[in-house]
Amino acid sequence: MKTKAKLMLSAVCVPLMLTATAAAQETTDAAQAESRNADRIVVTGSYIRGRGEDGALPVDVFGAQELDNRGIDSPLEFMKTLPSVGPVMGDSNQYAAGTEQGVGSINLRSLGRERTLVLFNGRRTISSPGTGSTDTNLIPFFAIQRIEVLKDGAASTYGSDAIAGVANFVTYDAFEGVEVSGSYNFVDGSDGNYQASVLAGDSFGAVDVMVGAGWQRRNELPNTERDFTQADYAVNPTGYSFLSNPGTYLPIIPGFGVVGLGVDGAQLDTCNAMGGFDGLFPVSPTTAYPVCRYSYVDFTNLVEEEDRYQIYGQIDVELGSSTSFHAEAIYAGMEMINYAGSPSYPPVQGPLGPGSANAFSVPASNPGYATFLSQTFPAGSPAYLSSLSNILFFRPFALGGNPLDERGAGLGSAENEAWRISAGFEHDFSENLRAELYATAIHSNRKNAVRDFVGDRLQRALNGLGGPDCSGTTPGANGCLYFNPFINSAPGHPTLGLDNPAYVAGNENDLDLINWMYQPSGTDQTEDQFILDLIFSGYDTVFGQQVDYAFGAQYRRTEYESLPANVFSDPQGFPCAREGVTTCLDDPNDNDLPIGPFIFLGQYSTVNVEQDVYALFAEALIEPFDGFEVTGAVRYEDYGDPVGSTFNPKLSARWQVTDRVALRASVGDTFRAPLPSDLEGDGLTLVEGIDAAGGAFKANQIAGNRNLAPETALTYNFGVLFQAGGFSASVDYWNYDFEGRFTELPVQAIASAVAPGPVTDGTQAVNCASPFVEFVVFAGGVCDASTTANDISRILVQVVNGPDVTTNGFDFSLNYDGDFGPYAFSGGLNATYTAEYEFGEFVYEGLTFDGAYDAAGFANYNRAPGTVSPWRASGFASFSRGRYNATYSVTYIDGVEDNRCPSNAACTQTPEFGDTNFARTVESYTQHDLTGSVDLSALGADLQLQVGVENMFDTDPPAARLELSYDPYIGNPLGRVYRLGLTARF
Repeated sequence: MKTKAKLMLSAVCVPLMLTATAAAQETTDAAQAESRNADRIVVTGSYIRGRGEDGALPVDVFGAQELDNRGIDSPLEFMKTLPSVGPVMGDSNQYAAGTEQGVGSINLRSLGRERTLVLFNGRRTISSPGTGSTDTNLIPFFAIQRIEVLKDGAASTYGSDAIAGVANFVTYDAFEGVEVSGSYNFVDGSDGNYQASVLAGDSFGAVDVMVGAGWQRRNELPNTERDFTQADYAVNPTGYSFLSNPGTYLPIIPGFGVVGLGVDGAQLDTCNAMGGFDGLFPVSPTTAYPVCRYSYVDFTNLVEEEDRYQIYGQIDVELGSSTSFHAEAIYAGMEMINYAGSPSYPPVQGPLGPGSANAFSVPASNPGYATFLSQTFPAGSPAYLSSLSNILFFRPFALGGNPLDERGAGLGSAENEAWRISAGFEHDFSENLRAELYATAIHSNRKNAVRDFVGDRLQRALNGLGGPDCSGTTPGANGCLYFNPFINSAPGHPTLGLDNPAYVAGNENDLDLINWMYQPSGTDQTEDQFILDLIFSGYDTVFGQQVDYAFGAQYRRTEYESLPANVFSDPQGFPCAREGVTTCLDDPNDNDLPIGPFIFLGQYSTVNVEQDVYALFAEALIEPFDGFEVTGAVRYEDYGDPVGSTFNPKLSARWQVTDRVALRASVGDTFRAPLPSDLEGDGLTLVEGIDAAGGAFKANQIAGNRNLAPETALTYNFGVLFQAGGFSASVDYWNYDFEGRFTELPVQAIASAVAPGPVTDGTQAVNCASPFVEFVVFAGGVCDASTTANDISRILVQVVNGPDVTTNGFDFSLNYDGDFGPYAFSGGLNATYTAEYEFGEFVYEGLTFDGAYDAAGFANYNRAPGTVSPWRASGFASFSRGRYNATYSVTYIDGVEDNRCPSNAACTQTPEFGDTNFARTVESYTQHDLTGSVDLSALGADLQLQVGVENMFDTDPPAARLELSYDPYIGNPLGRVYRLGLTARF
């Protein structure tokens, strides 16, 4: 019999068999039974009321007082303190967050945010559209009384998205009074971060009402405010690009050919004067072109300017002695109106098709051309006879910045808006049977866009036929404008404050012209959910043995829509590189490819999908003999076509061996269905630095897959618990075995497969016979003997069922509450050790995309699942005396090895400086925090003044070979932060 079948049978039958066996042990002590059933509360992981932290399942509970004492004031900061949680999003470092800037998440066991279910008062809450994961930044943290975290698979209880575990945010019950709170965090180099909230509640007979609102502001922190982001190119080349401005040009005399090669402004040493440096771009082992390399990270931010807000209300009504009504509503949002990017993206394609080199040309009639020649080539050069120049390597804006932003940054925006309403009735049919019926409606919308140049418009403007009011065919006339691509248009480097020796006043570009060429690429995504929950719970006597039980049904409907932000983002409205042209759709076998309008970014297809899920579930708990509890749970879910249905069992047990020692264990089968957005769509485009191309950013386009099968996992847990007086401790071993894990075809592996070789600077030849070539679009749309890794323009991938994965490790917990001399003391230490995170061989449709590997202890920057530190730990010690409290907290994150570094060679190399081993080992990180509070009374209010310092020793994050030279999932980039807060209770 297969393991899953045995498990299903056990989950249903074991509690019943033990009930019959235990009939002889029946207790007739009515008082004991009454005590056992008193004061039951719902705890995450079971619909059976009354399970606690020391139950059969590994649930951690964090109260509001503990969070306040530790200075934790947001879901994101809370998640970062949990050792069982891997990399989480929410900080807006764009290189880590990608298209999800401003979205919070929780990532239990580093299994992916989409595999952790987040609940609000025990029911589903707001998701980031199309991702299958909750946006924790939209949770009204000011109304939270406690947080419960289940570190075990819970698909048999909650459904398929609880494959890694569950986090449940629980609000205050029967809150009375008014609480006004505010805090300010002093962050060096920025205007600081601050927040304010108000919460009010009262009882009106049988009616309890609570309402509140909160607002959080994060202010911009430029990268240039932290020295660790400013690594030299020779040390960490990741954040530098040869596609720059000043660009590299090839003056041409028609009928004769190329008559020069030079970097714009070379006669004035412009590149070095503006913060770049003269470099080389190799096109073969013996040939290299001159380029101006520049750092685009000088223009971006560690923290973006961001506003978050939440409005919350709940009402509880007693409708008699046995019936109650509860309703709650959230309205929340996030606004990141302008986030900073590179001044402009590098071209990976142009009006002539894919490819960065020679994608554009500029005629001698361009107003900046004559100055460009004099600043680039010595007197007497044949370049002065040219009538045009091909632009070999460039981008529209680089060292001179983007004129649309005062700091010269490129522009992007993200906005989230959501609401959630949940309401229902709870009814006690008798002392031992109750039911609840709840309906929940959720609406979430996310608008995200980044601006990029429309290639056809850029070329027309280079020719003098640009601008929104251009009419006719005469360059520079009838409202037609020239775009000056040369560095002589820029006064200087706006971020570094460097003057441009090549600048010529009057050569600046028209802002309306730039806006005409520089258009948003993005999406408008909406997700609507409706959930209906019916749950019965209670207890009864079977064969003289008490059985606690719960059963019920759930219906979930999800509607997801993704629309392109504008016509430029729409592959139906603008399929080809040239505006108003559709010939690229005529012949799928020619080189006129439907690449869309942008020089770098891709497009987004319209997606409109829906999904209905029907579920039935049941649980039973018995205590066959004193101190030994067994729980069986099963859940059936039907997703319809093409996903199908699933039946998931789980068995858990707890044995109180002695008064102080208990054992617990669980085993369950979990299931995760594809999201509607995983099955449909073919237009999501992301960008990624490709290792095989020397770290140059390339676009990758991700398509849905209707043949996607569900992923499954077998999870089990075994733990030992100890408790004596105010001291408690636990050790748990956990294990997850995945089959068919959802993943995208690995972009880095595809690039390395088509362009193999010991050198990874982009000059290595492409193997056009490789079967992986089908996933790559090359410059010019062809692959031949001259094609190199630098010619990769776009990589095409889709969501698939990936390799089998096994991960396991240990959780450790120590807690003590008691007196320490004259002080009341509360302290704890939690740690997680990830022993193994094994990925099997990645084979898809007969092609081996990647070999097997263990991710534990590695950075995994170019592969799943991201950074996996072997050890993560956090602890705190809180001392209180009278109206004073002081709390010390510490967080430790273990270091990792950069998996990209070969054991017998340098991590990477540059054409100019050779090998570099920067951050071969990403070191461990420890942060120490100290907070304090004092209770006061004034003006009829109870006041609490809070002060604190985070990262007391101003520890920089450890170095990593990433764009900003640190790993955002190991270190804290903010440095020492002082916090001042005040709470008033009336």
